[in-house]
Amino acid sequence: MTSERDVGTFEKPVTVLLSSGKVSVSSTREAAEMLLYDWPIGETGRRIQARMACMKVLGGGSAPEVARVAFLTAAKEAKILNA
Repeated sequence: MTSERDVGTFEKPVTVLLSSGKVSVSSTREAAEMLLYDWPIGETGRRIQARMACMKVLGGGSAPEVARVAFLTAAKEAKILNA
């Protein structure tokens, strides 16, 4: 049984490097919040796609991996992915 808090949890966290330091993003909710409030570059198609993917997962219409892949792609574009 999954709790509401576990919905959207990534199987493998995505680590990004922000000006404040390394951040491990382990859920769709964390990814969505970062895309909305803490993104280091302006609006891009990949950022918008990642946000939309997160919203779809949070709404129950998609698997967390979809949001993770979209977030990963947006992070690569923003050059913040900590590989």
